Amino acid sequence: MRKLLIVGGLVLLGAVSAKAQENRGIEVAGTYQYVRFNPGGGSSGINCQGGSGSFGAYLTSSVGVVGEFGACKVTGLASGTSAHEMDYLFGPRMYFHSHGRVNPFVQGLFGAERFSAGVTGVGSGSINAFALTAGGGADFTLTKHVSFRATGEYLYTHFSGANQNSLRVQSGLVWRVGR
Repeated sequence: MRKLLIVGGLVLLGAVSAKAQENRGIEVAGTYQYVRFNPGGGSSGINCQGGSGSFGAYLTSSVGVVGEFGACKVTGLASGTSAHEMDYLFGPRMYFHSHGRVNPFVQGLFGAERFSAGVTGVGSGSINAFALTAGGGADFTLTKHVSFRATGEYLYTHFSGANQNSLRVQSGLVWRVGR
């Protein structure tokens, strides 16, 4: 996990310092996050709500590298129980500029996810797994440096030898410089 974070950080630093002929820049985003986990094996899905933050460095006006950290709390659990999810993801993002106020994009992020659960008076535990998202969204320009972002993604995780196919939806504000 630590090595993955170090490699992702180095990639982001390299992207910021890379020289390109088009509009380079950076962005920082804060978003609300909703995840619908489907544990598989006939188990019913669970809802998780929280937030995420991301940092993007753009080599051109269309291609960039993104790092994201998100966390959410599972809702609808019985009294005395709790569960949380955290993810660390890195990868490319590509914009399809429409030369208007709406800028659609696609992205593929990979990294790790940590799921923690506990019962009052009994204890708690956690488990880590590989995570991958694929999807896209759009940025809706509000001002020169601020946009509203909405995304929808497929979220794949692999906990305890089983695959989970889930849905992740995010929305929030983006602040950008140089793009």
